[in-house]
Amino acid sequence: MGLGLLGLGCGGGAMNDPDGGSSAAPDGSADSISPGASETQAWGCDLPAPAVDLCTAAPTGTVVACSHDAKGTPSQDGYLDITLPGGSHVYTCATSWTSDTKGGGYYFNAPDAFMSDPMSCCGGAATPVESPPTVMPVVAGMKALHGPLEIKPQESAKPGAGLLRRNPFEVVVRDHDGAAAYMAALANWQAWSTDGMAHPGNDGTGKYYFVGLGVNFVLIETPDGHPALVIGPEVSTTSSGKSPLGHPTLGGCAAGGGAPLALMGGEIVGQIIDNHSGRFNHDPTETAATLAEVAKLFNCYGISITGTDYQAPKP
Repeated sequence: MGLGLLGLGCGGGAMNDPDGGSSAAPDGSADSISPGASETQAWGCDLPAPAVDLCTAAPTGTVVACSHDAKGTPSQDGYLDITLPGGSHVYTCATSWTSDTKGGGYYFNAPDAFMSDPMSCCGGAATPVESPPTVMPVVAGMKALHGPLEIKPQESAKPGAGLLRRNPFEVVVRDHDGAAAYMAALANWQAWSTDGMAHPGNDGTGKYYFVGLGVNFVLIETPDGHPALVIGPEVSTTSSGKSPLGHPTLGGCAAGGGAPLALMGGEIVGQIIDNHSGRFNHDPTETAATLAEVAKLFNCYGISITGTDYQAPKP
């Protein structure tokens, strides 16, 4: 889909949903977006984004079990090994494991309690980091990065082990070119959401199933202060739809590593965005106002968002 259909500046002429989808959330409770440029305009979100390798410019994650039993089942305790830009590591501790692909995997009861030694998660003494990972506060003042509450078995290379997987259909939006790529991809996702067939990922490999059309996004940021929206459909690795790939798989690194840290996660429903991520919606500083600023970021990049559906973070 050509760039001529996209707005050429912040706050103007963004693309509409190709199927003319509803501009209201399913429960009709969406808040409209007030006019005006996003505060992100200062770094030029309507300009071509500088080239960047998100494998090194954004955090990547590896799931590690503290041990395995004789059958290879991961232990109840484990950790998420987070590689930060620059190569340093921090760790968040998993406190339980189940093999349920729909609502199980590793659970992290304190996903923002970062440790400097992984053995802190495996019976060792706590080693809290002095300075939790942050980014430049260029979108609504948000700077604290948050880990996921849960990583499902199918969201890492092996159940309870290995790099976080990459959503095979993800699109990185950092400028109008990215928005155009997303709109073109969305048209395909909509067509595939009802055909019941397996589809290969963007690289031509694998078999993934669209059981309906759920579209997720994660907001991350590169060290130069340039926000990135990583968007992808919640596809399943099985035809039943019970093995979905969710928010932690939207990291933008082609080699894998997912999104072990994010500023915000949510869904796109027509022209509404929300913050209803079961993984990342636990930051008490995440407000209706910050979600509205993220909506303005979508518009500035060229994706038309007319309202938001805010949900208070879970305690």
